[in-house]
Amino acid sequence: MASEITTTSADDLVYAEQILESAIIDALYANNNAYGVVRYASIADFPTKVKSFPKTPALTASGLTEGTDMSATSFSTGDATITVAEVGIQLVPTDLLSVSDIVSDSYYANEAGKAVALKQTTDIAALGSGFNTTVGLTTVDLTEATFLSGIATLEAASVPGPYGFLGHPIQKSDLVSDIGTTISAAGNTGMSSRDELNDLPAARPDGMLGSVLGVDCYFTAAVPTAGGGADRSGMLVAVDRAIGFVSKWEARTRLQRDESLRAVEINVVSAYGVGEIDDTSGVEVLSDA
Repeated sequence: MASEITTTSADDLVYAEQILESAIIDALYANNNAYGVVRYASIADFPTKVKSFPKTPALTASGLTEGTDMSATSFSTGDATITVAEVGIQLVPTDLLSVSDIVSDSYYANEAGKAVALKQTTDIAALGSGFNTTVGLTTVDLTEATFLSGIATLEAASVPGPYGFLGHPIQKSDLVSDIGTTISAAGNTGMSSRDELNDLPAARPDGMLGSVLGVDCYFTAAVPTAGGGADRSGMLVAVDRAIGFVSKWEARTRLQRDESLRAVEINVVSAYGVGEIDDTSGVEVLSDA
C-alpha cells in the first residue's frame, strides 16, 4: 500500500521535548458553510440512493363567460432527481508512528473529516455556474448594483424568498466596499441598507457576513474560478428551491487493522449528492477574481 503515514512523513509530530500537542497548527480548509443555501434532505432511513423533488406547474386562471362551460387546464408535474454517491479519504498511520507521535488516531480521523466537508462545500459551490442566468461582468468587481440586479432577477421571476448568496471572500470584500453607492441612507426613510450595514462585521470563523439587503450571505474560498481564472463564480439563490443536498449518511469513520502492513486504516466516507432543483430560482454572480 502506498502513502502510509510514517515516522518520516509525520516527523514533526514525533515525540520531542519541545513539542506539545497544543502547539499543532491545523491545516487550512475553506469555510464549510455552503449548506446555508441548499435544500437539505436525508434518505438515511430509506432503501434508495435517489431523491426526487417534484415541481408543481405554474397555473394560469382566465376570465369566464356566463353560461359557458370552463375548459380544463392541464396539470403536469415535473421533478428534479439527485443521486447519492460516496466520497471519502483514507489515512494509514503505521504502528511505529502510533507509538512515536503525540497525537492519536482521532486526530487523523478529524483531519480526514475536514477534507470530506470541504469536498461537500466545493461540490455545492460548483453549481453556481450551471444556472442559465448570470449577473455581473467578467473582470469587473462585484458591486451593490450587481447584487441588486440578482435580487431583482429572482423577484421578477416571482421566485419566493428567503434568498441566500454564496460567494468568494474577494466578492465579499468588493461588495462591502461598494455598499451605499447605489442605495444611500439620505435617499431612504426607515432602516436603509446603509443604516443596516454601518457596522459590517470583519472576517468571522464561519465565513458568514450576515444579511445584506435582506439576503443572508456566506463566503468560502471553495467558490470556483471562471473565465480561465480571471473571475469568480458565486451564486444568489432562493434557499430551499434552487439547489438540493441529499444525504445518505454524514461523514462516517471506520478503523480497520492491516496486520501485515503493521498499520491501521482510517477510512472516512460520506454518501451524498448535490444538484440543481430549479434553474429559475438561482442566478450566477460573476465578478473579478
